[in-house]
Amino acid sequence: MTDQLIAMILQGGGALGAYQAGVFEHITANGFVPDWVIGTSIGAINGAIIAGNEPDRRLDKLVSFWQAVGPATSWFDLWTPNGWAEMLNPFNPVLTSLSKNRAVLSAMTQGIDGFFKPRLPLTVDLCTPVALDEAGFYDTSPLHQTLLDHVDFDYLNDGPIRLSVCAVNVESAAFTVFDTANKADGPIGPKHIMASGALPPAFPPVLIGGHAYWDGGIYSNTPLEILLNDELDRDALVFLVDLWDPTERLPTTMSDVMDRMKSIQYTGRTTAQIQVRKRIEDLQKAVRLLAEQIPQDRLADPSVAALAAKGTDRTVNVIRLIMKALEGDDQFRDIDFTAATVDARWAAGNADAARALRHKAWLKPVPPHAGLVIHELDQHEEIR
Repeated sequence: MTDQLIAMILQGGGALGAYQAGVFEHITANGFVPDWVIGTSIGAINGAIIAGNEPDRRLDKLVSFWQAVGPATSWFDLWTPNGWAEMLNPFNPVLTSLSKNRAVLSAMTQGIDGFFKPRLPLTVDLCTPVALDEAGFYDTSPLHQTLLDHVDFDYLNDGPIRLSVCAVNVESAAFTVFDTANKADGPIGPKHIMASGALPPAFPPVLIGGHAYWDGGIYSNTPLEILLNDELDRDALVFLVDLWDPTERLPTTMSDVMDRMKSIQYTGRTTAQIQVRKRIEDLQKAVRLLAEQIPQDRLADPSVAALAAKGTDRTVNVIRLIMKALEGDDQFRDIDFTAATVDARWAAGNADAARALRHKAWLKPVPPHAGLVIHELDQHEEIR
């Protein structure tokens, strides 16, 4: 066990978020209960359910949520192999991909119960003026009640787990963090969670305090910097849960091209951000070590003391878990809420977390100047 701060950082990725639930299930079953959850989009929803329930209800509420957002039976289930859609398939790779998973096509045309529904009447004129809170192809108002059904917001704001959810101010493009530790901004409610998942142009921005907010993932889908920017001078063990694999195969079809583009869009900056932050954290740790070598009379100089104060005495161990694509995944993987796929992703998160905990990489000795240590889990090897 560890006396470090335990944190989870949860990416956005729609239906892929079931993997995060599997990771949570396994680490908490083994005693690693997070002190802090930082989430974006579906990561914010999972995080709110985790932080917004008492310990014995968290897993049940996660299970209930993922069951609640399963796709409904639709008229697409009546399609036959010889139907008109199959005849059009050779001319449209997007339709080809959709017809392989009718539940996905149902989600796109009929929405997801408890999550979103098409905004009617539909219009093909993209230049028609719309109200700001209706500027999306889907209406996310069903999610409001789903959140109330699965999150105790009083407990969330006063409970033991700190929650930070990320959004982007539509007008200023400023990255915004709603945080239960920041009492001055008031309590977090369903709208804050919905704002974190308001991915345009599918979903409209959410209005909070006179400002409009979009999904935080369009700015930073892996908000590790929130934890690292915190002034808490304490060692931390972080489970960084990536839903988009940065190293997938080269595309061989136009459907693959669209899928790979989305993966890069949401994970491409993560590795670069981690590398930059590692340099910063290591330098801050080195500053602290150098400050120990300065005579006390020199530290009495305010200018020297101010420089020495830039150092930190913490080591942040990051267990980076990256979900691998399932067989048959395509560019619509993030809206595939079918029970079988959700179960497969949940199981994958559980299994990857199990391998990480068996290895205990964060307990290995590190150089004295190491401020940030990344442990990556390879799908075919033990964590290193």
